Amino acid sequence: MNKIHEVIIVGSGPAGVGAALGLAEKGVKPLILDVGSAPLPHQPIKENFYDFRKKNDVFDLMIGKDYAGLQNIFHKTNMTPKLTAPLLRYVTENAERLSPLKEEGFTAVQSFARGGLASAWGAGLFRFSHRELEGLPIGAAELDPFYDKLTKEIGISGADDDLTPYFGSPGHLLKPLEFTTKAAKLYKRYQKKKKSLNKRGIYMGRPRLGVLSEDFNGRAAPGSRGSDEYWLPELSYIYNPAFTIEKLIKEDKISYRRGIFVTSWQRKNNEIIVSAKDLESGAPVSFKTRKLLLAAGTVNTTRIVLESKRDYSSELKLLDNPLVQMPMFFPGFIGGKLEKETFGMGHINLIFDLEKYGVLLQGGTLELISPARGIFYDQFPFAARDNIRLTRLASGAVMVLLLFFPSSDENAARLRLTPGGVLDIRCRPYRIDKNILAHIARGLRKLGVLTLSMFTQFSPPGYGIHYAGTLPMKEKPAAPYQCNRNGELFGEPGVFIVDGAVLPRLPAKNLSFTIMANAMRTAQAAAAAPAPAISSS
Repeated sequence: MNKIHEVIIVGSGPAGVGAALGLAEKGVKPLILDVGSAPLPHQPIKENFYDFRKKNDVFDLMIGKDYAGLQNIFHKTNMTPKLTAPLLRYVTENAERLSPLKEEGFTAVQSFARGGLASAWGAGLFRFSHRELEGLPIGAAELDPFYDKLTKEIGISGADDDLTPYFGSPGHLLKPLEFTTKAAKLYKRYQKKKKSLNKRGIYMGRPRLGVLSEDFNGRAAPGSRGSDEYWLPELSYIYNPAFTIEKLIKEDKISYRRGIFVTSWQRKNNEIIVSAKDLESGAPVSFKTRKLLLAAGTVNTTRIVLESKRDYSSELKLLDNPLVQMPMFFPGFIGGKLEKETFGMGHINLIFDLEKYGVLLQGGTLELISPARGIFYDQFPFAARDNIRLTRLASGAVMVLLLFFPSSDENAARLRLTPGGVLDIRCRPYRIDKNILAHIARGLRKLGVLTLSMFTQFSPPGYGIHYAGTLPMKEKPAAPYQCNRNGELFGEPGVFIVDGAVLPRLPAKNLSFTIMANAMRTAQAAAAAPAPAISSS
């Protein structure tokens, strides 16, 4: 522990990588402390997954010997289906042991993997607009240069279309992914009815995805692989922050310590002492630094802060985006075959700018190409045998609209740390205006698709996995657990929060890209700030 590190970053997810890139640009070499769980070795699949499964037994890849892939059915858990795939279980491995939770009405997902939860994300990477940042101490103009740099680093597919006013600059984007047949039909219908739909506040265009549509920076586009994204961890065409970590290690721009679980920090003279556990030996370890950047994910970062302060009474607000899943049926495709040689996680985005209701919503489409049909088994209201038949008939005719709502105080959870080190999270059921859903359903029917309210799924609190708000940024922070505009924690000089915990509210949009851009900005501000003069406590 003799060496004093100029900067320590905790975590290697989107925020940790954004911070590392920001520091590398300024010539600062940080130490990253990370649990860094990684996928188990397995034989890579070099062909389309559907073709592979014709010739091979894929039970262990899709379900697993312990049937974990069916846990949502057998145990009624609320884990997103992708995270139950056996080869992707490393993403949430040991989370319950390392950071135990007591939850009531809320299901939080934590990751200690290298790359964080982005190792199994939907790869949606969207800029926050000036309108969405209104009231925050930072604006779009401050984040845009970092969005641009990250676009060049990641490789983001997208287009300049009707959603550009909501998604920001299309500069440096790769060409969009090829449409599936249903997506192409939906977009063609939108183009014909655009004028009337826009009057209803409905806009359609391409998503911004961290998914390659062409070869980029030594990574190959998927070609005809298609449906692998739900089952395999080795896919280089879907961006993972771990790619950038590996690059920065090779370029000697960061030091990286894997197998380190950070618990808290203390102060001594002019140093911050980071306390941790070496998971291989089980021994306590510590590290000295001048500046500490917490990028461990909103929930885990908050645990570290509360544990460092030995605060077992304060209750903090935890935000997420309420999520509704609306099926869209294409009658002409009933009984049709799945398109097996395409990417299924997103081809169309919709914006619902509903002035009448005072909300701005975003929806992304999901094709039923990748997930196992079994995840829909108990979502139809019929007998078991009929549900199986309906699933087979309907899969090729359905797209699902994943509709996000903005966070609100009304739908916020409450989080506190117990003396035993358990995070207690409580939340009431989300309240969502059904009139808004009816308005959206009417608009979708104008596009020639059927939506049935009986099939609409109201995801439980926490299911969106867009966690934020526990340590919010303020222009003039004046209380514990607030941060200034550069993420420095009130009363804790040299401690910076660089993940979603600093966002005081969430628009109806994936926050990962903004977390990365803000982490770059914050890290550079932290590097430029003088090392704090810290008195012994």
